[in-house]
Amino acid sequence: MTTGVVYSRRAAAEAEEIEAFLAEHSRSAAERLRQSLNRAEQRLVQFPDSGAPGARPGTRRLVVGNYIVSYRRRGDDVEIFAVRDARRRDARF
Repeated sequence: MTTGVVYSRRAAAEAEEIEAFLAEHSRSAAERLRQSLNRAEQRLVQFPDSGAPGARPGTRRLVVGNYIVSYRRRGDDVEIFAVRDARRRDARF
């Protein structure tokens, strides 16, 4: 059973950067993203294998709005290791 969701340092920085960018243009958009990420975290606790298989073995991807959340199982936790804009070319994680 999954006990929680943790972010790698890189993924936490990516999520913060995206939220800050959105907040500059629309505080409500930034808040919607935060709420969507929170719902995704809750989903991953309940259903850790619900995302599509990722490009790398042992990884999975979950689409959250315009963003791709890449994650893997780490013991009893789910580790989010990347949060990328799906519209960018490097979003294949």
